[in-house]
This record gives sequence, C-alpha cells and structure tokens, in this order.
Amino acid sequence: MAERLLGLLPIDVVKPSILELGCGTGHLTRLLVDRFPKATVLATDLSEAMLRQAEASWPQGLRPPKWETLDARAPYRASIQPELVASNALVQWFPDLAPHFRSIRSLSKPGTDYLVSGFCRDHFPELEGILGSVEFGYPPGPGHSPDEALEAAERSGWKALLVHEESRLETYASATDFLRHLKASGANKPPPANRPLTRSRLQLLVERLTREAGTPTGIGITWKPWFLRLKAA
Repeated sequence: MAERLLGLLPIDVVKPSILELGCGTGHLTRLLVDRFPKATVLATDLSEAMLRQAEASWPQGLRPPKWETLDARAPYRASIQPELVASNALVQWFPDLAPHFRSIRSLSKPGTDYLVSGFCRDHFPELEGILGSVEFGYPPGPGHSPDEALEAAERSGWKALLVHEESRLETYASATDFLRHLKASGANKPPPANRPLTRSRLQLLVERLTREAGTPTGIGITWKPWFLRLKAA
C-alpha cells in the first residue's frame, strides 16, 4: 500500500518538506526518504513506542528523518510547514474525517499535496465476520468509503486529483501468519472491554479463520483499500 500510495505522485515532482502522519514501523518513511533524498522529512506517530521501533529498525546508510510525537487527528502542531503530507492506512481509525482534513489544511500552503490511503468498512470481511459473531462480540470495524473521504476533504479546502479503490484477495501461509502481520503493522483492533482476547479465544479465532477462510495454500483475506491524491486549494 505504501508503494501504491507514493506512486500516485508523478515521478518528476520535487518536495523539499514532507510530513508523514502515523508512520508506524517506518515502511512509508523509508520510501519517502529514498524518493526525496534532499527533503526535510518529519515522520510522526502518536505512539512513542512505534517511533522508537521505527528509529531502531532504520536501515544503516539511509539518511534518517526527524522523528516527532504527533496526534494525526489534529496535526496542526507539527514543527514544519509541509509541501507534501502522507498518511498510509491511518485515517480509517478516525470516526469523523473532516476535522483531520481541516487541521492539515490549516498548516499547509496552497499547492501542498496530501497522499492518503484508508480502508473501506467491509475491509477484511473474512476476519470481521468472525469478530462480529456471538462468540467474539466485537463492534463493526472502522473505515470510510472513498466517497465519504473525498467529501470530507473537499469540504475542508482540498481538491481531489486522483481517487482509486481496490479489492484484492491476499493469501497468507496460515491464520497465525496473518495475525502476526496485523500485529507488526500496528493495526490491531482492541477487543471489547468485557471480552478480552485470552489465549483460548485467540486459539478459537485461529481455528475459525483457518476453517472459514482456508485455501489450498493457506488462508485468503480480502483487502479493500482506497487511495487519494489531494491538493490544497
């Protein structure tokens, strides 16, 4: 997704100051630094633990970004005025996107690009169907349609240059492999307070995923991301 998101920007575009929101473990950060080697890159996340992990795993020989703790729901406190903003698989966690887009617009000058990706509400339907069952009792997963995101962005002073939506089936070696992938990405969905994910319930989840999403080569999980390239009006 990070590669697809950055690919929305024409190859000849030059951006001297870049703000990444929700950098997580730093995958998109590395792509940004590699693509714009002379730019000031500010990589931010609300989680200090994520920032420490991203910094600790930064490749030797690649110029590191500046790391900063920042709440992406209201990022107007960022220490730079960016000419490119990027967030990958972040905004689906925000119930209301308009305040987020307004906050970024307030710190961006006209012409600033915002590359943003998120997930539809029916993302990971194989997993969501199990978590929403009586056995687990999770609330519906987060997400927005690309039309909802586009409307919120345009009401906040952004112009859409590109909108793209996907639905693709990805195969994982096992249910455990898929869950480890989610944990490593930082995209964990917390269980209901009264129904913690105990070892026995985790084992039940693995068994149901294996049975209900099984394929001849592992398990199949449907990704439903969307991508926007926006420009500050």
